Amino acid sequence: MPWFLEKLDHDVLNEINSKTLKEGRFLDLGTGPGTQAKQLSSLGFDVIGSDLSQSAIEKVKKLYSEPQFVVDDILNSKFSDNEFDYIFDRGIFHVFEKNQLPSYLFQIKRILKENGLLFLKCMSVDEKNIPDGAGPTLYSQEQIKEFFQNDFEIETMKNSLFYGDTSGSYKAIFAVLRNKKI
Repeated sequence: MPWFLEKLDHDVLNEINSKTLKEGRFLDLGTGPGTQAKQLSSLGFDVIGSDLSQSAIEKVKKLYSEPQFVVDDILNSKFSDNEFDYIFDRGIFHVFEKNQLPSYLFQIKRILKENGLLFLKCMSVDEKNIPDGAGPTLYSQEQIKEFFQNDFEIETMKNSLFYGDTSGSYKAIFAVLRNKKI
């Protein structure tokens, strides 16, 4: 998988360090092989890795006894209200169709605590190696801002890269968004 990354994503690690985050409940959304959840757990966070794929969760449970891994559909999540201090979405937001995004936003806001942080990494419109319609939706910083600004305070947003197990990288946007629940 080109997005497989054994180490913790550099952008989220930099944010954790710069904010001196040491504890709290983290959701690794779309955990896949569980590497990001495992790395977050090793930093001392209480972590749940979730994925829509039953087979992915079965495989990751055989690899790691901790953290907890569960099957969950973020568009119809079974997580409790205000369950997480932090959510890390490294490549889920950009796979949804436009008509699914309101459900995504509703569920993220619901399960993230007030003032909780969403760490979002998605594909950028600057990525030219993915033909139109052949992969995830490509976003601009302005589109991310427009989508989230009514419900989240945008703390930071920058151009970044997706690194994985291939020799290349993909242009991305990384944003840190604070839940403005009111």
